[in-house]
Formats: sequence, C-alpha cells, structure tokens
Amino acid sequence: MAHEVDLESFKELERDIILRVLYRDQTVQSTEEERVRKLKSHLQHLRWKGAKSSSQEYKEKCCARCQRALGLLLNRGAVCQGCSHRVCSECRVFLRRTRAWKCTVCFEDRNVKIKTGEWFFEERARKFPTAGRRETAGAKLLQSYQRLSKISVVPPTPPPFSESQCSSSSRSSPSPRMT
Repeated sequence: MAHEVDLESFKELERDIILRVLYRDQTVQSTEEERVRKLKSHLQHLRWKGAKSSSQEYKEKCCARCQRALGLLLNRGAVCQGCSHRVCSECRVFLRRTRAWKCTVCFEDRNVKIKTGEWFFEERARKFPTAGRRETAGAKLLQSYQRLSKISVVPPTPPPFSESQCSSSSRSSPSPRMT
C-alpha cells in the first residue's frame, strides 16, 4: 500500500518541512518508548518485591505478595484470578464498578497493558497471526535521506531570520505597482 517517496522530487522548503515533521515524530516515539520502559520497570519491581523465592522456606499460609502470615479464621487470604496466588486483603485492588479484584501485581500488569496499548497488539496478533511489524514510510524516508545526504540525526534548521535581510531584499527588487 505504501510506495517509495523520493525527497528529491520536492522543493527545498517542502523537503525541510517534511523532514522536521519526521524528526519530531521520531522524538515523540522515543519519548513514548521511555515512558513505556518506566512503566514496565515499575511492574518488574513489583514482581521482584513480592516474589516467592525457592531459597526461602515458603509457607502455604502466607501472602504471595507481602509474605505476611495468613490467619486461620481472619485474613485467610484469597486466590487471585489472574495469577492463582493466595494474597492477603492488603495486597488486593478492587476493580471499578465491580466486586472483582486482582492482586497488586496483576492489577499493575493490567494497567501497563492499558496505558501502553499492548492489549490491542495482543488481540490483533491473536486474530491475525501472520501480521508482523512493518517499517513505516516515514522511517524509510528518514533512512533514505540520511544515506543520501550523510546528515546526522540532528534535524535541519533554517537560518536565523534578521530584519536586515528583509529590508535589503525589499530594496533590491522593487515590485511594479498596478494602478
């Protein structure tokens, strides 16, 4: 569906505008990747913090998240529907407008998928298993332009605007007036 675009077919001003937009898009994408990385590292921290380790002696009657002992009658804990671990009442998060709950790790995992849009890609992969990640036309265009012009990743900037340039150009080429 996408076809090759040659930047040489555009005027210099058009080319500069297109490249500025593409570089801005590249900056936004890198900022978004950093945001997603922070969300995922926070989730990983939660997983490690409450993880059951094989080196410690794990008792059946303790919370899988905070390792607090569970009682026989009070605060017995319940099994999370997401991960099947038994968690105490402190380590549960109730979902809005429902009586359902998840443990803190499963809840945060759900939030990360929602905030990053990962749920959409998982559903798409499940429905369309052959669809892979494709390179966008903008990324191809930036790569081809960088190969042609040997320019670094810094976007081109126009020269500074000065009033002396405007006044000298208006004097040198007077335009005829129509009356």
